[in-house]
This record gives sequence, structure tokens and C-alpha cells, in this order.
Amino acid sequence: MRQASGKSGVACLVLAAALLAALGLWRGESLWNPSDGVYAMASRQFLHGTGLYDGMATSQTPLVYLVGAGLLGISDSLTMLRAGLELFGLATALLVWRAVLTLTGRSGAAIAAGVLVGLLPVTLHENALLTPEWIGAPLLLGTALLAAHEDRAAAAGVLAAVSCTAKLSFALPALAILLVSGARGRALAWFAGAGVVLAGLGTALWGGALWDGVVVAQTQSGRNPDIAGLVAQEAWSALGLVVLAVAALRLRPGWPPLLRTTTALGAGGLILGLTVTKAGTYVNATEVAEPALLVLAACAAAWMLGRPRAWRAAGAAAALLLAAQSASLLFEPSDPRPATRPFAKSGPHRLLTADEVRRSAAEARSCPPGVPYSGEPFVAFVAHRRVPADQPDYFILRARTNAEFRRRYERAATAACNLIPR
Repeated sequence: MRQASGKSGVACLVLAAALLAALGLWRGESLWNPSDGVYAMASRQFLHGTGLYDGMATSQTPLVYLVGAGLLGISDSLTMLRAGLELFGLATALLVWRAVLTLTGRSGAAIAAGVLVGLLPVTLHENALLTPEWIGAPLLLGTALLAAHEDRAAAAGVLAAVSCTAKLSFALPALAILLVSGARGRALAWFAGAGVVLAGLGTALWGGALWDGVVVAQTQSGRNPDIAGLVAQEAWSALGLVVLAVAALRLRPGWPPLLRTTTALGAGGLILGLTVTKAGTYVNATEVAEPALLVLAACAAAWMLGRPRAWRAAGAAAALLLAAQSASLLFEPSDPRPATRPFAKSGPHRLLTADEVRRSAAEARSCPPGVPYSGEPFVAFVAHRRVPADQPDYFILRARTNAEFRRRYERAATAACNLIPR
């Protein structure tokens, strides 16, 4: 049994790695999420000595910048960044495989789920981007697997706390997982203890500037102008997975611990989508829910065999919707429908093709030496050009607490190349 499990794990690893490599080649240097370029530029600047939080306005807890700086320290290139970030996708694939195998005992379903997680609508859109959600997805799913075992409550609590160093709001799905675990009290105690230690370490390194960036500035960022539309897009992207997840919960009586913790992560990740009320947050907020919902979906597919035809018909319809959403992102990335919700003018899509990024980067390189480039931070990153006043996160500059950073940016931007008003 253990040997068979090992073989299916290797098969999942090889197939998932092949798929992620193919997606990397397909994506190339194209731009999918502006935050990717913001965090990449901030990571490079941090690597070269610019202070996090006190030297530049930054809006997330440190892990995303530490990961970026670590990868760029190996090789300062987009290729290295993408390749290194695919390891997080590979970790997510293996965790999905393990969860499905544990719940169903079916290696075929586990391998398929582990490979297909990379093709889920939001995950596919965000593949290998330097964002908190891409880094947090395997950390939170790992927490769910650990929390299913009472003797691993301490490890679950610590890993849950670590996930919050990628994004503070990940505390919501992390707490949801721990609250339904068998050793809830012990897990929560370790979560609180590890959180205090990590917060103390962050404060020792960056002082009050850390909390100005990740708490105060975030509360001052304002509201999104189309909250209803963003929530509707999140619901549409998750619809197929939610239908299958509900089927899994109906088909499996006496929920085992792993089913409970995985469900808690899926629900907590979907609730995290409500943070789109805050400006600067987008529909990828629900990305951490997708792997957990896929685990439930794969279980539903396995448990539907031999069930009434209505169950199988509903499952097939949900699977077809998911397949159509992902296919549209692959084949029509600039206007993917039905990945875009019905009646919407636009939805999650590719912002710049690889050719457009290369042309823009060439223009940025033609700017006079030493003159900052005030266009898209992602283009500045690819072109190895500085941004005005070393402030790549122009969104968070809106916060009142970042007024001094804003003034520096505006002064430097007046003499920048390719001036774009912010």
C-alpha cells in the first residue's frame, strides 16, 4: 500500500511539474497582475539595500518580499523568479494529491486532482506570480492537512502563523481551519504563541514602520468602486467548485477530520473574497480557497459513482463549467469568456502580451541612464530600470501615513522617463 502510494505521488509530481513548465512557457513574459511587478520591484530593491517599510512604502507582511529577494539573489531575472515560484505551485499540487488520496483511497483521483489544480480558473490566472496568495495557498493547505491529526496540532498552529507572514488577512482561513481541528485548544495556543514570536521579530527588524505599512496604510487605502461586480466575479469563478464541494459534503456521512479542515479552508478562503471591499484587493483574494475546494470536488467525483443520475448530472455540469472557464483563459487570455462572469464587460484577463512587455521594456531601456522609469512596475522590473524614488507600490502611496513617500515619488516622477500620472 505504501509503495503504491509512493508511486502515485511520483506520478503526480512528474505530471504536475510538466504542466507547470508548459504553463510557464505559454505565459512567458506577459503581464497578468500589476501586483506581480510591484512585489518583484520591491523585492529587488530590498535585495539591494532599500529598507522594507521604512525605505519604501510596502503593503504586505514580509514573506512575499523575502521569497522574491531570495529567488532574485540566486539570479536577478524574471525567469528565475517564475521558476522558483513554480515550486509553490508544485507543493500545492502534492498537498492536493495527498488530501484526495487520504480521503478517497483512490490514486487515480488523487493524481488527477494534483495535476489539475494548476488549471483552476483563479490559480491559472495567477500562476507563478509573486503575490501573497500564490505563496499562501500551499501554507494554508498544509495547515489543513496537519490540523486533521491531533498529534500534529502544534505544527498546524505554527504553520498557520507562518501563513500570516505572507498576508495578514490569511488569519481568517487559518483560524477557520484550527477551530474545527480535533486538538483545537492546543492548535490555537501554538498559533497565538508563534504569532507573537513572529510579530516580535518583525517589530525588532522594522519597528513601527512594519505596522504602518501592513495595518494603518491598508485601512487608509479606500474602497473599490465596483464591489458588487468583484464579488459576483468571485462567485462565478468558484461556482463549479462550490457545487462539487457541496456534493462531497452531502455524499460523505460522518465527516472525517481532514474533510472538516479542508472544508474550513475552502469556506474561509471564499469569505476572504469579501476583502475586495478595500481598494487594491482583487478577485485573486479567493485563490487560496481553490485547492481545498478541488480536494472536495475530487472526492465528490469519486463518491458519485453508483449514485443517482441527478448527482452525476450536476457534477458533470459543474465540471464542464470549470473546464470552459479555464479553456477560455488558455485560448482567449485577453478576453476570456466564460471565465469572465455573465454580462460583465471585462473580467480577469492578461493585461499585456509577452511581445508587448518586450517592446515596452526596450523603450524603458532607451531612457537616459540614471533616469527612473515611471511606467508599469512590471516593465521596469523586466528592463532593470529604477522606478521614481524607489517607490514601486504606487497604490499604497495613497494612504495618509505614506504622505512622505508620496511626496518623494511625485518629485522624482517629474523628471522620470515615460511619465504616467498616478
